[in-house]
Amino acid sequence: MKPEMLQVQQYLNVHPILGKNEGLRKKYVVLLKFFVEKQGRGDLWSKQMLKLYSDKIVGEGFELGKEKTKDLNIIEQFKFFKYRYYLLTDCLFIRYFDDKKKGQKIVEDIIEFYGERYRKKLEIVYEAFYSTESDSFLKSFAELKDVYTIIWNNRSFKAQPLKKIMITANMSAGKSTLLNALAGKKINKTQGEACTAKLHYLYNKAGEDGLNYELDHDLELDASVETLMTDNSENDSTDIIVGTRFRSIGEIDAHICIIDTPGVNSAMNKSHRKITNEAIKNVDCDLMIYLINGEEPARDDDIKHLKYVKNNYDGDIIFLVNRLDRYRKNEGSVKNTLNNIVGDLEKVGFQKPVVYPVSAYAGYLGKMALFSESLSEDELDELDFVKRKLKKDDYSYDKFYPLTIVEGASSDELEELLLHSGILSLEKIIYQ
Repeated sequence: MKPEMLQVQQYLNVHPILGKNEGLRKKYVVLLKFFVEKQGRGDLWSKQMLKLYSDKIVGEGFELGKEKTKDLNIIEQFKFFKYRYYLLTDCLFIRYFDDKKKGQKIVEDIIEFYGERYRKKLEIVYEAFYSTESDSFLKSFAELKDVYTIIWNNRSFKAQPLKKIMITANMSAGKSTLLNALAGKKINKTQGEACTAKLHYLYNKAGEDGLNYELDHDLELDASVETLMTDNSENDSTDIIVGTRFRSIGEIDAHICIIDTPGVNSAMNKSHRKITNEAIKNVDCDLMIYLINGEEPARDDDIKHLKYVKNNYDGDIIFLVNRLDRYRKNEGSVKNTLNNIVGDLEKVGFQKPVVYPVSAYAGYLGKMALFSESLSEDELDELDFVKRKLKKDDYSYDKFYPLTIVEGASSDELEELLLHSGILSLEKIIYQ
């Protein structure tokens, strides 16, 4: 399957079949399966899409595979005339989202099922599926507006140039926490959770549908946090691909892929450095974020990795300094630390390095609270701590970013925290 499909937003939550009785929903899913599988052996995406439709329309206990779809006698008695346009749309969405030519086969099958007198309108729906927004179509098919608004948004979103951002760091710098903060939800394992030697490709989806996708040998289209945190031992590739809608104070409509690399100084797994170094040399990206642990800057491990980056990557880089909010009074200064790190980077050979502070953990906690996600008792205590700490002028990291990035502070406590954490300023820079 194409990884690009993991950027697609589902429209199942606005599907009219959801409000119908169980018997009708079961027959609809059986009919859907019949037309999809009539096209022959499907790829991993179409197979898992059928499972997703079955789980969401009927329920996870419904064993679709045991239903006899070859015998349509029962369904012939009740042809779902009211849902014929949705049936065609669902089949195209599941099987041939990006292949109009092959989609014609599905149109012909459904016309044969319903009769030639419905050809003209079914063909109009087919053309609209592979087109962009059309007012004239919605005037004639007003009932399809919610579904086709999402389909067309998917197409316009995928048509944007894809911006790839690679994140690299030593272990314990807070790289996975930063990724979770940018996503606005827990997607990656954080410190204390065993990490494997994989490149994680995190795609922003075209819109929020409440679903997280993960391709880790198997494809999960409704991946739980447990699934996201558990690596599949059968995956013998170096890649794990995740699709989710990035969340922040405003909508993030940027066509973005963030590439998370393994920490290079793992004492337990030397393959981490090899995979990361190969990615830096060979994986195309538009921007690199190098994350530095502000509690232990200029470590030998960092200097070694910085030299490798300098010699093997010549694109744009932002250096982020994390965990400066852990300083106690009189122990250190954010400004002085940043100046010292600029000096260290210049010694390595970086000219006029772009260096900003960030509190990845504050950004993560703030986003989780903002979207009413569950936090542990310890995390709630940490949230209170960073709220107080980042209110102080010395730890308001947004002031270290260009003044034009974020103007003014919010009166909302969580929005103020996200502003001072540097996450909002960082998002404005990397997503522009």
